[in-house]
Amino acid sequence: MTVKEVQVDQNLCIGCGSCQAIAPKAFELKDGKSYVKEGWKEESEENIRAAKESCPVRAIFLTEG
Repeated sequence: MTVKEVQVDQNLCIGCGSCQAIAPKAFELKDGKSYVKEGWKEESEENIRAAKESCPVRAIFLTEG
């Protein structure tokens, strides 16, 4: 399955930065929270999935299709 959409739940995110460290083309930290970058599709799906798994509060959600 292919990742169609990436979302970060701002209510859950604690801004630890693990997603940005693993997938810097997909995530950025702003004001203490992680956000999905416009060009997130430039990041490998492997890195996006690894970033999701690394999130300690499970704030990253993927829509696949």
